[in-house]
Amino acid sequence: MGSIAPEQARPSFKTPWVQTPLVESAALSRAAGCRVFLKLENVQPSGSFKSRAMGNQILSHLVKPENINRPVHFYASSGGNAGLAAVCAARSLGYPCTVVVPLSTKPLMVQKLRTAGAADVIQHGETFFEAGDYMQNVIMKQKSDNESENVAKIALHPFDNEPIWLGNSTIVDELVSQLPAPAGEQEEATHQGRPLPVDAIICSVGGGGLLNGLVMGIERERQSLKKSGRYAPSPSSKPIHLLAIETDGTDSLAAAVAKKSLVSLPKITSQATSLGAIKVSERTFQYALSPPTGIAVHSAVLSDADAARGVLRLVDDERLLVELACGVCVEAAVGDAGKAQLLSSDGAEAQRVAKKRKRVHGSRRDEGYGDDHLSPPETETEDADSRSGHLQSKLKQLVPDLNRDSRVVIVVCGGSNVTIDTAVEWRTMLQEGWA
Repeated sequence: MGSIAPEQARPSFKTPWVQTPLVESAALSRAAGCRVFLKLENVQPSGSFKSRAMGNQILSHLVKPENINRPVHFYASSGGNAGLAAVCAARSLGYPCTVVVPLSTKPLMVQKLRTAGAADVIQHGETFFEAGDYMQNVIMKQKSDNESENVAKIALHPFDNEPIWLGNSTIVDELVSQLPAPAGEQEEATHQGRPLPVDAIICSVGGGGLLNGLVMGIERERQSLKKSGRYAPSPSSKPIHLLAIETDGTDSLAAAVAKKSLVSLPKITSQATSLGAIKVSERTFQYALSPPTGIAVHSAVLSDADAARGVLRLVDDERLLVELACGVCVEAAVGDAGKAQLLSSDGAEAQRVAKKRKRVHGSRRDEGYGDDHLSPPETETEDADSRSGHLQSKLKQLVPDLNRDSRVVIVVCGGSNVTIDTAVEWRTMLQEGWA
């Protein structure tokens, strides 16, 4: 699958991303109480979905008439993953890429950028925006000794332009063929009028490039079915739910939705720095408030500790290692969303629930999640609070009519700024009461 670019330009360049697998997770499905599918964007060349975003953005520049047959140098400002994807994509196509990252970027990511072949890696500023300003106003205006006079210097945005969103929309193109077809009359009736046979898609939100791409891809598929005469919605047709997940301290979309106005966070306070855009794109904000027909967008915020639990679930259940920015989506699907509120508002009640769980599952070792992640929902082992909805995942809160046959896709966005040692540290912190 290639760039969303003019047809005649596509044969000129290879596609700098790959089609990724869609796998159904038995363990996560059991924990969530519905069918959970994982779209494994962590296997992209750069380790994240950003390979689609930055790859298509680069291709969109290379096919422009003014850039043909001339040297091109790309510049990216990013907290890490977008920059890494830009370097990988540019290098695979034979072009240099310089990356400017905030000072908060960890040495691990800086080294990965250099190892991937970045022309240079520069650290400046506290946020994406400060790094980007410095890149465009200082770095790109400098001229190196061996630089051609005719070089085209091109700035790449980490999340906010059409080619990025179109690149991310190719996830939907793949889901069209990867999701199993509805089986039986009941499933066919459930998914009637939907462009995809899926009840919900869960993705994380930084600046909103991934969410925008998913919305655009679903809408494009709907329009395609409509033109072909195969789009047959009924008054009872249900929307596809998109859960836009952030961590507390990167929640720029949730803040904008709450105020019904684009707002900027004063600073990023979450450890999930890959989500550290202090303001989402205008398109993301509009999609959240008024999505296209057949789509419902929900904004939700979880803690860093919740995100760490999600990371460890993937480590233990799927043998996948991802960043907090990705783990938060897993916990949104299967975690106890009411747990943090319960712990803070009623410590005695929290202790009672914990003691009851210990009595029921006393022989099983707590792996550090802080909840019973192996117990299927609605069993005799649950207490009244859980059955009454007091302890539920964000997924069940926002889409309460899900059942065991419902289909939920989690976009495993990946991320390279994580190590096994980091995961071990998070597990220890959770066992010691990180909330």
